[in-house]
Amino acid sequence: MNHRVLASVQRAPGFVRSLAAKILRRKFGAAYAFDAERFRDKRVLVLGPARTLDDDLSGIDIARFDVIVKMNNGLDTPIPALGADALRCDVLFHSLTDETRPVTPQGLLDAGVGVLVHRTPTKTAFLRTLMAAREYATCLEVKHVPCEVYLKLTGELEGACPTTGLVCSCFFLRAPVCEVAIMGFTFFSTSYVGGYDDAVCSDAVARQRIRDRGHHDPEREITLFRQEVAHARSSGVTVTLGRNVEHALEKAAQG
Repeated sequence: MNHRVLASVQRAPGFVRSLAAKILRRKFGAAYAFDAERFRDKRVLVLGPARTLDDDLSGIDIARFDVIVKMNNGLDTPIPALGADALRCDVLFHSLTDETRPVTPQGLLDAGVGVLVHRTPTKTAFLRTLMAAREYATCLEVKHVPCEVYLKLTGELEGACPTTGLVCSCFFLRAPVCEVAIMGFTFFSTSYVGGYDDAVCSDAVARQRIRDRGHHDPEREITLFRQEVAHARSSGVTVTLGRNVEHALEKAAQG
């Protein structure tokens, strides 16, 4: 679709934008759905943004993973444990909102991103998928999380908006992978790894900010994440969790 037309739709009144998004999603939505089959029998390493990430990665043989996944500001946040390729990001899950740093073609190229996955496929958010597909057409593929996956998550969270981290983790926990390793998640109980979001300067600030925003539900996310891990393991997928991810789950279970 023409970029100028998309930009005009984005600026249109809410009811016009909503109607246009609905029509466009019906016509193009399936073509943009991110297919989990492309990861069949792969080993996938998901890197979250918590300050505990480096500790989670200690002792992990990163070289044995086929795919490295990051999210949002992880695009331009170097991870020392990745060595010389500290920005490496094969798949980027992103909210495509102004709550994150801007995504740039150069940033995508520097990190070697092959696919950008928009985490929200519903309502007018689909317009952002289309805008990104136009803007980054020369750099990479742009996809979005399948609608049924996203809607299932929102239902299980009783209407709360799933975080990018949960959407990403659940996508791969449900994928036909050989192994998924999930590092750097503490469910908003700690601050971020250096350079990810320096405005969140302490664990207390991280907890307060998520309460202030009000549209995520960390407690329900922990419960759902735990269920998804158990289901993946029962299906024969090797699930490796960082020691601090495990600790956050144990701490939540203790109340």
